[in-house]
Amino acid sequence: MATATAYYFAAHFNMPRAHAIDTPFPTTLSNPPVPTTNTLALPTTQALPNQSITGASAHAHLPIHTTQPASQSTSLFFRLPAELRNQIYELLLCPNTPRTKDLSTYHAHHNAHLPPTISPAILSTCHRIHHEAKNLPYTTHIFHAHPSLLTALPHLLSPLNPVLCPEGLTQIRRWQLTLRLDTDPRFSAEQARLAFSGAEFLEIRVWQSMFGGCDEGVLALFLGVRRVRVARVGGCADMGFERWLERRMMMLGEEEGEEVSVS
Repeated sequence: MATATAYYFAAHFNMPRAHAIDTPFPTTLSNPPVPTTNTLALPTTQALPNQSITGASAHAHLPIHTTQPASQSTSLFFRLPAELRNQIYELLLCPNTPRTKDLSTYHAHHNAHLPPTISPAILSTCHRIHHEAKNLPYTTHIFHAHPSLLTALPHLLSPLNPVLCPEGLTQIRRWQLTLRLDTDPRFSAEQARLAFSGAEFLEIRVWQSMFGGCDEGVLALFLGVRRVRVARVGGCADMGFERWLERRMMMLGEEEGEEVSVS
């Protein structure tokens, strides 16, 4: 009986091993789907991109010190035409300064109570702005000459802040000089000639502590000044002498009548 039972089980329940390999059991019924390698790694591989995105967003507000500064050629300011940039420079560095064509009717002492409002900080913005606009403050403003040193140690707003930059001093061509008639001058006629000859604008204002206390002998030191585009002399009792000295300083040479055109 035992032998018959063994044969029965062998005939009905034992299956060849080769059949199990060729036709596997259906996985949708009795066996659950076997996770693949990618499925098993899903929590790890999917978390890494999420972590990198989160990390990027977390560090987006932090300064990135390794980033190189943008090129000046990509700046919106330098995409403007040069004419517009020059107008911006003039508004910041030399507002209310007279143009060359207006110098013939300009009197510096009338505007002495209106100190210029300038913004020189723009010159330290970048190298290109400094290169384009560094000369404007010197070539457009009317500077006060020193009463003794003349074109050395000039100032724009206060004598306590004179211009010391050698390059800037060579750019100044508009001058205003205030002198006393009743004191001895501390410069010579030759020094005055070398200082102011060829200036674009020169206004000399003289005064004295008591009316009629002295003559205009100090102004004789400026008889050798030549080639001034626009010359102004004021404060004398003799207005005819003032106009004559102005014409003489605007002469090209020694011959009378050779005056610089101011048109």
